[in-house]
Amino acid sequence: MGACVEYEEQASLHAAEALEGEEAARFQAHLESCAACQAEVASAREILGLVALPPQSPIEVRAQEGLGARTLAAWRREQTRRGMGRRALGSLAAVAAVVALMLGPSALERLKAPRPVTAPASVPSASARDDVDAETLAAFEAWAGLEPLEDNGAGYGVDEDLSWDDSGLDGDFDLGETL
Repeated sequence: MGACVEYEEQASLHAAEALEGEEAARFQAHLESCAACQAEVASAREILGLVALPPQSPIEVRAQEGLGARTLAAWRREQTRRGMGRRALGSLAAVAAVVALMLGPSALERLKAPRPVTAPASVPSASARDDVDAETLAAFEAWAGLEPLEDNGAGYGVDEDLSWDDSGLDGDFDLGETL
């Protein structure tokens, strides 16, 4: 047997103590005269009693009392920390800009200034045979299995003497093909 159709929802709300004011008074008046609604409210209270949380311990009460203040304090600390990081980064950028403005012109002047051209140190020629003694040259030729060289190397080393005639090539020469 269930509650009256028009009071079914109110029976559940009354069991959860969620009815207020005039609506609660009207349902209470109906409840005194209706056994089906009384049974429905009792059943709903029994079910709600099974799922209700136990009362809070004193430790839980203390933890909940300070929860809002602790959360707000942690949030403010985080905001302060972020703000300090932003300020530090802004200050660092400002210092870098000032240093660049102060040192920039002198660095540009140094870059624009002509640099003295220094001649490279004397590099011995690879074609100079005076540095190699005859005994070393003979040992090398014997090692390489070569006939003794009769040439003194005087005709080598100047590219201007070589002829570079490219007339045999058509104009469509691709260097990638030779690699």
